[in-house]
Amino acid sequence: MQSNQSVIIADDHSLIRSALVALLNDSAGLSVVADVENADQALRETARNRPDVVVLDIDMPGIDAFQAATEVRQISPKTEVIFLSGSCNDHFIESAKASGARGYVYKGDDPEELVAAIRAVGKGGSFYSTSVSERIATMPGQKGDGSRLSLLSSRELETLRYIAKGLSKKEIAPLMHISVKTVDKHVTQLMTKLEIHDRVGLSRYAIREGLIEP
Repeated sequence: MQSNQSVIIADDHSLIRSALVALLNDSAGLSVVADVENADQALRETARNRPDVVVLDIDMPGIDAFQAATEVRQISPKTEVIFLSGSCNDHFIESAKASGARGYVYKGDDPEELVAAIRAVGKGGSFYSTSVSERIATMPGQKGDGSRLSLLSSRELETLRYIAKGLSKKEIAPLMHISVKTVDKHVTQLMTKLEIHDRVGLSRYAIREGLIEP
């Protein structure tokens, strides 16, 4: 008889956490060994329990969730990480993949998708819930292996942040120690790579991707 997969849940919303614990404990073959409200506690419980899977909410106080995912694997190499989030933007998806996580579940999708994700990564696979998979599929030229942000150079990304803050090209140039003509070149590249053709669209994209606060 196959043993249960042990799971740690980390989410700073107690109602969500309680619902997830009930869902997973009622699912055959799954057992929640700890539920915590931040990533720091998740790391401590990982060291104590060595679970099969850690489910991390992305937006929690304390240590960055993506950094925590990396540390989980350092503490317990056999433990897999799944991200659970109310957002599925390019930036988060890219960061999740870079952290070594094997799954990403959007909170707006069917809760049973989290159960499926845990079972999939427990068998050595990966799992992206419906909304996340659809987002990955629309990332231009990436075939599911990256995001639009990964197309940008560091200077283009810096330019994008300034644009989102409402700065003009003349204001951006001295901040980046480049000419207005070079700023204009970066803006053109941004519009081409992101397939967005006005400054308002660029600003909205930067905010949506969490590059600056709205």
